[in-house]
Amino acid sequence: MWRRGKSSLYFIGVVLMMTIIISGCTSSEPSWSTFVGAAVEKSYPVPKEANRTDAVLNNSKMDYVHYSFPGLREDDGVPEPYEKAISEWGWVEKVEENTGTTTVYEKGKLIVQLTIHDDSFTVLVPKTDEKVVIQGIESSP
Repeated sequence: MWRRGKSSLYFIGVVLMMTIIISGCTSSEPSWSTFVGAAVEKSYPVPKEANRTDAVLNNSKMDYVHYSFPGLREDDGVPEPYEKAISEWGWVEKVEENTGTTTVYEKGKLIVQLTIHDDSFTVLVPKTDEKVVIQGIESSP
C-alpha cells in the first residue's frame, strides 16, 4: 500500500514539474509575425494574435474596433514591429495629427486612428467627412 501511494505521489510530482517547465517555456510576448486586416478596414493590419473585444460599425461619424493584446503598454506607444507592418501595408503616419496615445495613419483617402492602451488597442476609422482626430479616445478601455 505504501509503495503504491508513494508512486502516485511521485507521478503527480513529475506531472506538476513538467507542467511548470512547459508553461515557463512558452512565451507570453507577441510574435508580431502575422497580420490580418482590421474588422473596420481590411487594408489596415492588426496582429493575428489580437482578440476583437468590441466594435461599433456603421456609426454616422466613425467605425471602430477594440482588440485585446496582452503585452502592449500605453506609455510605450506603437511597437516597432507593428509600425513596420503598418508601413509595409502602405499606411503613412500623419505625425501632425497625432494626439496623446492616438497615432493617425493615411493611405490614399483613407484615415485610420490607432490608440494604444495597456494590454489592448483601438482602430478607429472616421467617416470621410470627419478627418479630425476624435477627442476622448485616449480614455477608452
